[in-house]
Amino acid sequence: MPLRSLSTRIALPAGFFALISVAALSWQLIRTQRENAFQETIRGSENLAETIQLAMEQEMRVNARDAIREMVTSVGRQQGIEDIRIFNKQGHISFSSHPNEVGQTLDMNDRECQTCHTGHAVPDSLHRRRIYTDANGHQVLATMRAIPNQVGCQGAHCHASPKDKPVLGVLDVAMSLQPAEARISRASWNAFSVSLVAVALITGILFLIVWASVRRPVNTIVAATRRMAVGDPGLEVPRGTAREIGILATSFNEMVESLNSSRSHLERWASSLEEKVSQKAMELQDAQFQVVQAEKLSSVGLVAAGIAHELNSPLMAIITFTHLVKKAIPEDSPAQDDLRMIEREANRCAAIIRQLLDYSRKQSQEPTVEPCHIAKAVAGALDLVKVEIQNGFIEADTSIPDDLPTVEANPVQLMQVFVNLVMNAVQAMPEGGALSVTADVVERRAYANLASLPPHAGAKLVRTVVRDTGTGIPPEALTRVFDPFFTTKPVGKGSGLGLSVSLGLVRSYRGTILVESDGRSWTEFTILLPVSEPGTEASTDSAASSGTAHTERRKT
Repeated sequence: MPLRSLSTRIALPAGFFALISVAALSWQLIRTQRENAFQETIRGSENLAETIQLAMEQEMRVNARDAIREMVTSVGRQQGIEDIRIFNKQGHISFSSHPNEVGQTLDMNDRECQTCHTGHAVPDSLHRRRIYTDANGHQVLATMRAIPNQVGCQGAHCHASPKDKPVLGVLDVAMSLQPAEARISRASWNAFSVSLVAVALITGILFLIVWASVRRPVNTIVAATRRMAVGDPGLEVPRGTAREIGILATSFNEMVESLNSSRSHLERWASSLEEKVSQKAMELQDAQFQVVQAEKLSSVGLVAAGIAHELNSPLMAIITFTHLVKKAIPEDSPAQDDLRMIEREANRCAAIIRQLLDYSRKQSQEPTVEPCHIAKAVAGALDLVKVEIQNGFIEADTSIPDDLPTVEANPVQLMQVFVNLVMNAVQAMPEGGALSVTADVVERRAYANLASLPPHAGAKLVRTVVRDTGTGIPPEALTRVFDPFFTTKPVGKGSGLGLSVSLGLVRSYRGTILVESDGRSWTEFTILLPVSEPGTEASTDSAASSGTAHTERRKT
């Protein structure tokens, strides 16, 4: 039993105070019993002395000394009787239960003798008692009774006592106090034993009561707090029998309930906070990407501004002379189609230069967007590069569902993106190969962790995949393919601006472009664009061409 436990610290002091109280009560009872036993011994001694005196009175009147001697000797043999003596005023012992004392004289200077020999004592004052220690070390109570000179004694032939002498002698009866002391000792020991047993019972019962009412419920609550500390939420402690323990248990249960409620609230708050932090992180990453892109494209603006005039002049000459040639040849000439193609492509080049300048310098406003069909943009791109596809011995295959939703984009810019991707694929397959363009709808949450995907309210994305079986892109170049002026092509075969411009255009539509490659046999570009918001209408002039799946296969 731990000395510092609550049960011990309550039971031991209570037992100690109970022991003190019982000891004090026992001491008082023993004291009272001792006094009663002493008084009883005194009364017994006085009664014995009176009885002996009355018994000897007749023999003393007739001076029957042998009868008196026999009586003193017989009574003196009784248990507890130490000595019986009869002596006169001068202290001369006439009779004694010890025959060797007969004829001896007492010391008259004794304190007990002086009281009677002052010459002024009266018979009633001659009854004395004293306590002394005998040769064996035992306490002895001696009772002395005066033998009065009664009427029947005066004139007797044994002694002629004058009438003015009221006392003839003294009867001294000595009784041992050892029996009384033994009884008192036994009573004291019994009282002490009973006190110890009572205190032990009181302490034990109090310990059990405290253990059952206080310690065990408190231990239960302590165990519950430890379980609560390690995250066990399903706790409830019993109320217990004591009212205070019941209040404590109720308060603990209320605390647990409050903590569980607070924990649930914190978990919900933490969950919402994680979502908000994730959203803000995406926004921050998007802002960082925009800054990086702005820094990268700042050089594009410097270069584009210098070459714009150089490019515009030849383009204007091509367009002008194309008009002149068209007027110079008949309308039904087969060359008219080629001239119109030259004029259309020259105008497209001029538009691309203007868009590149606007994008790099951030001088233009947001591009004009409208609902666009992916199928139409892909078909237009393949038509523009059909000569390169045929000359490169490439098999082109497109698979776009009839019910594919539209996306918000600029039609010319979107077709330019696909032209850039298709041309890169064609240039990556110098020995021929296969080119596939597929499209479908995916959930936005499937790509929610992409840092390069700008925030958008829509839940769905249109995914377009351009895949080729070319030489692939080395792993060390995958992270740089969208950097301005970065290219893996030989000098003179590419400027490194196509993918950078394409990514900028797609991101302006709140989308992104992903790239994957094994570095040996295939490369795959994935364009992700948000689905058009409900209520927008697609261009009517493209309804017919986008209503069916577009499949084109060319091989030379």
